[in-house]
Amino acid sequence: MKKHLNLIIGIVLGALFLFIWLQIVDWQKLLWYFSNYNLTLIPLFSLFYILAYILRSWRWRLILKPELKMGYLYSFKVFMAGMLVNYVIPVRAGELAKSVILKNKDNFPVSRSLPSIFIDKITDLFPIMLIIILLPILTIRMNRTLYIIVFVLLLIYLLFIAFLFFAVNHRNKAQNILTFLFKPFPASWQNKLNYFAGNFIDGLAIMKGRFLEYVAVYLLTILAVLSEAIYIYVVFRTFGSEISYWNILFGYTLMNLTYILPTPPAQIGSNQFMWVLIFSFALGIDENLTGAAVLFSHLLTSFWIFLCGIISLLALKIKFKELVSFKNK
Repeated sequence: MKKHLNLIIGIVLGALFLFIWLQIVDWQKLLWYFSNYNLTLIPLFSLFYILAYILRSWRWRLILKPELKMGYLYSFKVFMAGMLVNYVIPVRAGELAKSVILKNKDNFPVSRSLPSIFIDKITDLFPIMLIIILLPILTIRMNRTLYIIVFVLLLIYLLFIAFLFFAVNHRNKAQNILTFLFKPFPASWQNKLNYFAGNFIDGLAIMKGRFLEYVAVYLLTILAVLSEAIYIYVVFRTFGSEISYWNILFGYTLMNLTYILPTPPAQIGSNQFMWVLIFSFALGIDENLTGAAVLFSHLLTSFWIFLCGIISLLALKIKFKELVSFKNK
C-alpha cells in the first residue's frame, strides 16, 4: 500500500510540475528550435553524461574498497542497475537496490553496504559548496525559490556531515539514539534492528584514516560534475544559446543536487520545471530554448539510463522485479 501511495504522490507531483511547465513554454516556438538547429553533435557529447556515472561508480567502489573489493566494470553495473530503479520509482529505492544486489551476488550484508552508499550520497551533495563559491562571481538572477533550494540543500549537506561526524566519533551515543528511535517497533524486531544499527554505525567509519582516498573521492565528484556540465553546455549551445560554461556549471550542478530528493517516475515534470526555473528564471535563457533543450536532453539521458540499466541487470542476471520487491534484502 505504501509503495502504491509513493507512486501516486510521485505521479501527481510530476503532473503538477509538467502542467506548470506547459503554461510557461510556447510549443510553436519550442518546436522551431528543433527544425532550425543541427542536433547531431548532442548524442556524441552525451557520452560525457555517461562518463559522469562511470566516475561516480568508481567513487563508490573506492569508498567500499576496505569492506568489499569490486572491479571497475562490476561497480558500474551495480551502480547503473540502482540508477534504473531510482529513475522508475519515485523514492530513493535505487540506493537500497544496490545493497540488495551486493547481498545476492556477493553475500555482502545490507547493513555493511548501506553506510558506503550513505557516504556516497553525502559526497554527491558536496558540489553545493561549489554553488556557494560561484554565486557571488556569476551574473545570476536569484529569486526567492532558488535561494530556498540552495539553503535547503546546504542544510541537508551540513546535517548529513554532522551526523556522520557524530556517529564516527561517538559510536555508543549514536547507537543509543537509534535504539531509542526503534522503541516504537514490535519487540520481536528490536534485536534485528539494533544489530543492523550497530553494523551501520560501524560502517560509517569506513573512510576514517584514509586521507588520500578521501581526496580522491571528492576529486571524482568534481570531475563527474564538470563532465555532465560539458554535455549540458553543448546542448544549450547547439540550440543557439550563448551562455557561458561557468553559468551552465552553476545551473546544472544545482539541478543535480535536487535529485537527492524524491522525484516523479523518470523525473517527468520535475525535470522540465527545474530546468526552466534555474536556466530561464535565474540564468536568463529564453524559456522556449530551455524547453527545447530539456525535452531533447531528457529523452536522450532517459535512453542512456534505461539502456545502461537494462544491460547491467542482464549482465548481473538479476530481474528488475526482484529489486523492486526487495524480497531478498
